Amino acid sequence: MFTGITVNDLLNRIEQIIDAKISSHLQSSQKNQSEYLTRKEVSKLLKITLPTLHEWTKLGWVIAYKAGNRVLYKQHEVEQAMQQVLSAKNRRVKSW
Repeated sequence: MFTGITVNDLLNRIEQIIDAKISSHLQSSQKNQSEYLTRKEVSKLLKITLPTLHEWTKLGWVIAYKAGNRVLYKQHEVEQAMQQVLSAKNRRVKSW
């Protein structure tokens, strides 16, 4: 059916395309998962104090991860928490 290309050339080209797709997917997923923030970075990002961040962590609003003595937060989870807080603020109805 194909003219001008051998079966081996076609298979090699398919293999190259698959390898490129897999490696780009792995790189993007590793990049998203490996970006951790410190307590100070998260408190600055959320514009809250460290004690407030501690309280939010205890309440489960933000998920913390321990690495030795350090407390770290995944950046994408902090961004999700920010979106939830913003949407909750927008849903509040003031009663006068």
